Amino acid sequence: MAKALIWATAEDLARNKGRVLSLYRQILRTLNSPNLPLNLAARLSKKAEVRAIFMVAAEE
Repeated sequence: MAKALIWATAEDLARNKGRVLSLYRQILRTLNSPNLPLNLAARLSKKAEVRAIFMVAAEE
């Protein structure tokens, strides 16, 4: 699995709210992909990580 880093400031997130929501949904859809070799527990864990990252960013 490829690793990537997404970096954005709070101002970037506020300015591009639609794009940020789209990215969030795309990441969650990707985690549901059957091509990704993860069991259910790993998928749920990754989804929780993604939610936490986006929630922290939304609170800033």
